[in-house]
Amino acid sequence: MLKALGKLPEALKSFSASLAIAERLTKADPGNADRQHDLAGTYSKVGDVLETQGKFPEALKFHQAGLATMSRVAKADPGNAGWQRDLAVTYSTVGDVLKVQGKLRDALNSYQASLAIMARLAKADLGNADRQRDLSVTYVRLADFYKKSGRNSDARKALATARVIMARLVAQYPQQAKLKQEFAWFDAEAER
Repeated sequence: MLKALGKLPEALKSFSASLAIAERLTKADPGNADRQHDLAGTYSKVGDVLETQGKFPEALKFHQAGLATMSRVAKADPGNAGWQRDLAVTYSTVGDVLKVQGKLRDALNSYQASLAIMARLAKADLGNADRQRDLSVTYVRLADFYKKSGRNSDARKALATARVIMARLVAQYPQQAKLKQEFAWFDAEAER
């Protein structure tokens, strides 16, 4: 709530206190995957606030700590699709911070790791609209990266792939207004 209200120092203080508790609980019960998962999420929340403050090197450290923790959790339970998705999202977040810092090769590696996980999840559950939408969004993020890197052909390909996925979702769930809005974005983007 504090972050949403723009009270970033207070939000950082609150998340830092939460992080200290999460670290203590995780040390007390290192085999507890749920606590590890919570710890990864708390690292990410601290990183998000630092990122919003423009403190990218510090933010990256926390996001990478979250990634390392989430990687262990996801590896311990590869059948947990929710944790696999969280890992993919964390890879994307790390990619975003690396991109801002101009570390493009590392950012691309992070985006591609996210894409690989999202593609695997979407393929394993073709009827899950959320998984398919996640894959489309991941392609959009990759397209944005390519565009900002001057790789316009790759950007167009990634965007076209994302659009195909979203078109399939709109056809499958025509009553979903949010999907239609998101699909309209592709047409607007194509005109730019």
